[in-house]
Amino acid sequence: MLSSVFEEKSLTKISLLRPTLECVVLSSIMKLDKSSMNKLFDLMIMMVKYQLTAATGPVEIVLLTLNHTDAMRDMVSNPNAQQCIGLVHQMVIDFYGTLTFEEVWNARNDCLKELEYYSVKVSILLRLGLQNDDGSFNSIYHKYNEKYKENKTRLSGTRLSDIDLKTYCDGSFNLFGERGTILGKNMYSMLYGISKLTSEQENHNYVKECGTKAELGMLAVQLGTEETLYKRPFTLNLFSTEDNDNTNIECESDSKEDSQNDVTITKYEKTKFNEDYKTKLDIIRTDLFKDDHEDIKYSMNLLELLDKTE
Repeated sequence: MLSSVFEEKSLTKISLLRPTLECVVLSSIMKLDKSSMNKLFDLMIMMVKYQLTAATGPVEIVLLTLNHTDAMRDMVSNPNAQQCIGLVHQMVIDFYGTLTFEEVWNARNDCLKELEYYSVKVSILLRLGLQNDDGSFNSIYHKYNEKYKENKTRLSGTRLSDIDLKTYCDGSFNLFGERGTILGKNMYSMLYGISKLTSEQENHNYVKECGTKAELGMLAVQLGTEETLYKRPFTLNLFSTEDNDNTNIECESDSKEDSQNDVTITKYEKTKFNEDYKTKLDIIRTDLFKDDHEDIKYSMNLLELLDKTE
């Protein structure tokens, strides 16, 4: 099947392509009725149309295709499946590498001509401002810009395999290379459109993620569904030792009016109450944060944190 896809032939009509795509969809655990299948097919067609429309040159056409193969590789863990996807990646490189810039661009134009009459509004494109209410697409700037139209005369007869990608663009044809373009990536991902992050941005995202984990942890505690089997890497001091000692001293002084027996019993009960109360607080606070790095432990004084808040 794969070899037939990469054969040089005339453009496959949509009516002939749809049964193949339906077989691919139904090969999974999904079972779709006719209406759902129509919606899914329209979504696939419009996403292909958008990506081809937004592409800035022939190299980006290949790079966005590799973004799709990268996504498939990330979905599977089976070594045989990984190897198959690696084979598909190499077939894409071998096939397009022998074509010239003009040939790839003409193929792109032929595809867009075939998709010309498809104009379905897609919610994700509308939400991102990439599509208008009439179904047309907006030309929104993204970091990758091949500027092929400006250099068409110079590059049209050049094969893609003859280009040094390091000097021509930011993309890479390597199996685990950085593609440079966001086209072909998952638009439903929260990270869509975000390029390489600076260390400051990564730190900000890390802190934000920690806050989210803390909120979910507190919710789990309130619902009584928290897990307590994992090793707790975070230690938060809610009370200083001094405060505990003072509290115990005050408890002892208040009970001097009673007999020695009563004093002992009262001390024991209050101490036990404090210990039980603190144990519950310990369980709650340790569920506020869970970090994947088990080798690192943190210790914070809650009073110091409160003093630093503005």
